[in-house]
Amino acid sequence: MKLRLILKTTTKKKKEVSLKMNIAPSKHIGFINFINLALNQDLPIDLSFEKVSKTGEREESKIFGQFKLQGKADSRMYELEEEIQDADRKRKKLQQKRKQH
Repeated sequence: MKLRLILKTTTKKKKEVSLKMNIAPSKHIGFINFINLALNQDLPIDLSFEKVSKTGEREESKIFGQFKLQGKADSRMYELEEEIQDADRKRKKLQQKRKQH
């Protein structure tokens, strides 16, 4: 299963623009846990960027923001969490089988 973060905005001329970023399977459970925490706590999420140079120096970007999440349906979020956990279990089983052979 693929999981993507989709960011959307509109231009001044009311044209929709979106950016889709894949979330690695190893990060699915952590991402879902973070989203659930933000929804359950009903607190805002801070958004910021960090620039990392080739030498490893880190610099925080001057761009930042804050937003709140809203759930469409709690049941759908629960289903998504179950799907991710099932996919993770299947992946781990396949890895164990490969190690045995």
